[in-house]
Amino acid sequence: MTKTEMDIRLTKIFSSAAIALVAAEKRAVCKQLKQFDKEARARGFHALAGEACQMRWQLVAELQQAKSARDGGGVHETGDRHGHL
Repeated sequence: MTKTEMDIRLTKIFSSAAIALVAAEKRAVCKQLKQFDKEARARGFHALAGEACQMRWQLVAELQQAKSARDGGGVHETGDRHGHL
């Protein structure tokens, strides 16, 4: 695959990331980005791999923030933190 083809592929994955609304979609895009990163590095396209890696970690951070907000920041209804009584 040429650099141009890889660039087009990454652009398509970025588009998927931009429209991913639910966690399952974001996790799927993270998997695509991880695979792309691996393939791009193997082909020597380190700049493209870096872009994929950066977007992946941004999505991971969004997923973690959403999980934290959904879980109430890790505080149970009793006020206990996860794993701490």
